[in-house]
Parts: sequence; structure tokens; C-alpha cells
Amino acid sequence: MTRTNIIDETAARELELYARNFSGTHWNTCVSTLLKFYKRGDYSHDRAVGYISRYLCVPAAKDYHLCCGSMTQSWNSLFNKPTRDYAAECIAEELHTEFKLGAY
Repeated sequence: MTRTNIIDETAARELELYARNFSGTHWNTCVSTLLKFYKRGDYSHDRAVGYISRYLCVPAAKDYHLCCGSMTQSWNSLFNKPTRDYAAECIAEELHTEFKLGAY
């Protein structure tokens, strides 16, 4: 296994927390879109993970790199794809639980 396929759980948790707090617009858009699909009955967990990864975790990773990263390391090596996907998976599981409880 190469080094780039390893999930860094600490970095994933950092990205998850940063994604929730760096921009309310990204978070609110993701939640409202996924909630719409959940209420309609078209919610797919795998598609939700992909959506969160693309539209929440990637912008958050880029913004985190701008604010806290180094000039010698790229944003996608700071948070590699498996780490971003793991963070998206954690967010999707939590949101799905919240949707089932009726919190949103």
C-alpha cells in the first residue's frame, strides 16, 4: 500500500471540524440539499458521501491549506482523497442520524 492511500484519522477529524465552521454557506447548502433528498425518499448514503466530499470537504481543505498550510505542501497532500472521503463519511452518517431524528 502506498503512503497516499492511508487514512489519517486525526486530519480527517480536523477537516470535519473545519468544514463545519469555515463557511456557513457551504454547510447550509449541503445540509439543505441532502435534507431535500431525504424528505423526498431519494436519499442514498453513497451519493451523499460523494456530494459532501466534493462540495464541502474539498473547499474546506483548500481553505484550510490557505490559512494554516505550508507553501511547500499542496492542499491535496495535506488532506489526501481517502482522508477527505473518511471525513465525508463521518459527516454523512451524523447528518443521516439527525435527519432520522427530525433535527433539521
